[in-house]
Amino acid sequence: MNPHFIALSALLLTGCTSMEPLYSYLGQGERVSAQTPGVAVTRAQPSRLESLSFFSSTRFAAGQAEPCARKLMQPPAQEPDNIHYVGADVLNAQGSIEAEKRELGILPSQYRIRFQLAELGQLNGTTYGFSQIRVARKDSLGLNNHDFTPIAPAGQTTQQVYRELRQLYQQLDACMAG
Repeated sequence: MNPHFIALSALLLTGCTSMEPLYSYLGQGERVSAQTPGVAVTRAQPSRLESLSFFSSTRFAAGQAEPCARKLMQPPAQEPDNIHYVGADVLNAQGSIEAEKRELGILPSQYRIRFQLAELGQLNGTTYGFSQIRVARKDSLGLNNHDFTPIAPAGQTTQQVYRELRQLYQQLDACMAG
C-alpha cells in the first residue's frame, strides 16, 4: 500500500489540525530553518523568526529604491509616509504584502505579511533585510483565522513567508536595477 496514502489516512482519522507533519513527510518545497543563510531566530522561548536578509550584487540606487518600494509594497494604514532614507545608502520602510495559498490543496487562504524593510547599499551590492515580520491569515471557512502574530522558526507558514519575502526582494532588486 502507498505510504503517502497511509500517512494521509492516519492524519485525517486522528483529526490532526496541523498539516506540518504531512507537509514535511511529503517533502513539499524547500525547508527553511535557523540554519538557512539569512535567517535569524530569537533565543527567547518560544523562539520566533526574527529577520530575513538577502544580498544582491545590484548597486543601491537611491533614486530607484523609493519608487520601487512604493510600487511593490502596501503602506501600513496608520502611516502612509512609510519610507525614509537614512543617509544616502539606506532606505527604511514599513510595509506589507498579500499572498494566497491553498491549504490541503483545496481551501484558499489569504495571508497578509507585515514587516520592516531596510535596504542597505554596500560597496559590492545591496542587502535587503526584513525584520519585525508578522503574519495574519484568513480562510473562507474561518478555521484558522488570526490577526498579526509572530512566526515560528520552522513550519509551513514560515516556508510561505520566506518564499513571499524572497520574491518581493527579487522584484525590488529587479526594479532598482532598472
